[in-house]
Amino acid sequence: MTLTIIADDLTGACDTGCLFAGPAPVGVIAEPSLVRSDAGVVAVDIESRALAAPEAGRRVRAAASRLGSRLHAGPLFKKIDSTMRGPVAAELAALLDTGGWDGALVCPAFPAQGRVVRDGVLYVDGVPAHETAIGRDRHYPGGTSNVAMILAQGLAHRATRVIHRLPLAAVRAGAEAVRDVLGRAAGGLVAADAETDGDLAVLAAATTAPGPAWLLAGSAGLGQAMAGALRFPRATVPFPSGRAWLWVVGSLHAASRAQLAELQAAGAVGVSLEGRTDAGWRAPDLSPVLRALGRGQPAYLASDPRARLAPREASRALGVATARVLADAAPDVLAVTGGETAYEVLQALSATRLDLLGAPASGLALGALTVAGSARLNGSPLPLLAKAGGFGAPDLFLTLLERRAA
Repeated sequence: MTLTIIADDLTGACDTGCLFAGPAPVGVIAEPSLVRSDAGVVAVDIESRALAAPEAGRRVRAAASRLGSRLHAGPLFKKIDSTMRGPVAAELAALLDTGGWDGALVCPAFPAQGRVVRDGVLYVDGVPAHETAIGRDRHYPGGTSNVAMILAQGLAHRATRVIHRLPLAAVRAGAEAVRDVLGRAAGGLVAADAETDGDLAVLAAATTAPGPAWLLAGSAGLGQAMAGALRFPRATVPFPSGRAWLWVVGSLHAASRAQLAELQAAGAVGVSLEGRTDAGWRAPDLSPVLRALGRGQPAYLASDPRARLAPREASRALGVATARVLADAAPDVLAVTGGETAYEVLQALSATRLDLLGAPASGLALGALTVAGSARLNGSPLPLLAKAGGFGAPDLFLTLLERRAA
């Protein structure tokens, strides 16, 4: 089957794409390094989360033009952030403008990670999203957690697109009831409630059945439901062997920082990039990381929250540092947390191919990364584990290390 996923960041492309990897690996496109894939299922990262709405719309239209006939040769899933960060409405409107869909069904819920939509409000671990630390994120859309309101704000300049609500009662009435609501909302955006994986399964069933074509937009939770509705088998993914994992932690989210702290407390060696000084860039000494990997032990590279760097600049610095390490070491796994960081790491490595193999756990994606001209890797693909910054328990990094294959 030809299926396309369009995501606003790289970890989103990966954690959703890997859900469709049961029959065969899923290809990843993340320009300018990863520019093409011949896979049946392709996840496309357009790096739009940090863009203003007009630029995000142009980015979507340009991607749609490059994808050409593929865009409508099979189902399309629009991956959005589970906390509605980024110019979500502008991206959906731009996709609808390309034609081929009757409207967009939107639900960011990801119950496995504590994200649910109840009475139109997005909750994170039981708290309205805008009242959590996520509400202070630079990409969060403002002082509300009402999904329909967030979409309406994003479409303030596009009055022709009407926002509709799909309450939980209609969702739990079944797929036919959902289709009835969609039939009355043609041309608009429908913001759906969902509290469980079962609710998401109903939404996926309603939009993948024969009939009017609706664009499905959501997090990896809804992506998993879509994979189930289309009868994609789950991929069985063994963990790579060895403990020489290189963790690259760029996300400043409290979840990722707690995971890094647990790794440090367990004795892992690493380097935090301190950033700029008045005299210029301070190049880090990476020898502790190289020695640890050489001994078959885990190590980390991390951005320093106190560093005098803009977020994207910090991600680029981590990408450069990662490339320097991989020039002299071949870790058992390259594990990256944070979408911007994952993108900059792949660009700095001049990666030529990334194939997603599956999801070893909720919110994680395991793939095989091909790096051009790496003598240390000797042409072999490097296992890549990608994780969004806001997911996972504090001991996640340590748990993954212990779950590796013997």
